[in-house]
Amino acid sequence: MKQANRLALLVLLSIALVCARTESQTASTQTQDVLHSDQVLRANTRLVVVDVVATDGKGQLLGDLKPGDLTMLEDGKIQKISNFTFHPPGKTDVVLNSHLPANVVTNAPSFQASSLNVLLLDTLNGDFAEQAYVKDQLLKYLSRAQFTRPIAIFALEDRLVLLHDFTTDAAVLKSAVEKFKPPARNNNAETVQSRASAFSTHGDFHTNERDIATTLNQLNALAKTLAGYPGRKNLIWLSESFPINLFPDSMANGASGICSGDACGITGGRANGTSLGSQAGSPTNLGRSSLEGNGEGSYKDYALLIKKVSDSLMKAQVAVYAVDAGAVGKDERIASHVTMNDMADRTGGRAFINTNDLAASMSSSVDDGSTYYTLEYYPDNKKWDGLFRSIQVRSSRPGVNLRYRAGYYALDPEKVNKEDSDAVAESFSRALQVDAPAATQIVFQAHVQPPSDKNKKVVVALHIDPRTLAFEHKDGGMEFARLSCTVWAYGKDKDKPIMSNGTVSANLKASEYQQMLQQQFLSCERQLELKPGTYALRMGVLDRATNKIGTASAQVVVP
Repeated sequence: MKQANRLALLVLLSIALVCARTESQTASTQTQDVLHSDQVLRANTRLVVVDVVATDGKGQLLGDLKPGDLTMLEDGKIQKISNFTFHPPGKTDVVLNSHLPANVVTNAPSFQASSLNVLLLDTLNGDFAEQAYVKDQLLKYLSRAQFTRPIAIFALEDRLVLLHDFTTDAAVLKSAVEKFKPPARNNNAETVQSRASAFSTHGDFHTNERDIATTLNQLNALAKTLAGYPGRKNLIWLSESFPINLFPDSMANGASGICSGDACGITGGRANGTSLGSQAGSPTNLGRSSLEGNGEGSYKDYALLIKKVSDSLMKAQVAVYAVDAGAVGKDERIASHVTMNDMADRTGGRAFINTNDLAASMSSSVDDGSTYYTLEYYPDNKKWDGLFRSIQVRSSRPGVNLRYRAGYYALDPEKVNKEDSDAVAESFSRALQVDAPAATQIVFQAHVQPPSDKNKKVVVALHIDPRTLAFEHKDGGMEFARLSCTVWAYGKDKDKPIMSNGTVSANLKASEYQQMLQQQFLSCERQLELKPGTYALRMGVLDRATNKIGTASAQVVVP
């Protein structure tokens, strides 16, 4: 695979990247109680989207809050709520793709749901025994569950691996997990102390500098993948420990995504109602010392990447539900528990620690994220200084507990897109790997035509939805877009894909642009000359203005 990556990068690094345009986040507005506002995104503005889970004193989800019941604050200053939407659990609508002609595939999402659930099996952080226990518990959960909301399963290895895409079929998910075998890794978790005593040891993060960087990069990739789906995403992270705290600035500021009644933002983190105040040490010290104290590096080495990852998770409306794979064990892992709590609290999720019933924790995570409110606002502070800005949501109704993300980093969108542009070849290469998840930021259909008497090559025609592209308005009323269209074919040797890469530019008159929007597709075509055999195809489209990616998979048999 390393050889394939190097070859891919040599091809893709030749792409001359253009300057990125400012990207603003939008959100779906589906159901009741909507406060409409001017949705035109203005220069130097950023739409901030905050999902809020509300419960009563007994922990029951509340679905009757009104816009007047909630107040939004940023760094302690009241903000004007531009949109308020309630998302009930509801029924998942299945978007059927069975009407597609033969040899046609699409990367359009197959479900329309107010919330999606992602199970992440972490094989990178922790040891083999805990990972085996997690797999058994996951199979137990899938054996007895009946899903009404879509679930996808990923594995965190040296790269992000999709085990199964979103589905409500528990049997299919169970089959995918049964076939999965975690990669063999050296046990860096066991210490001299843990071998010496079967009852009392002092555990810590079971990771190293390389795994820390890998974890952060793959989380960033997952966030960008999930950003292509509207609504809330509940990330159920099954891990023994997390390598680093993603929100040190928010902890230093005393921010927390938990609010009870009319008090907000100055509470400690919690897991299942347990205050972190009872833990030894402060969250800030433990979160940083867990990395600095092991001699593997320092927090400052990862500061920029940490900001990008945490901001990507929050922008993608991802709430982390941390499930401790270590369960009730002999190791004392206070530092990792604090990190789990902080990650969950600061993304609006929950943490489940010191419990052996991981299956019940998964079930609670799915249920918890099914009913929520979405609040949107344009920050009054237009200075993009890269600093963390805390969010507080207050309820005027007594006895209401609120959970939501702690805030966001005020990163300049233009600078972020420029940094992404510098790494876009590597990101595109990774997205085209045979076991990578489908990317849906750019939506398209692909018609795969096997070789024929007239044409001995495999022809792949991509029909791209122009509404998912960024067109630039030029002088004279012209609309301009530039895309990279790519097809990789994987045969028996998965490390050496056969590639067909190209660039398509659209420079359209106003009438042509409107006609394209009505037809709802922009076409590009790639051809490959393949030897007889069965091939897995990975097809990708890269918008060179925004660095957004769309990918899909297909199969072709060459006689």
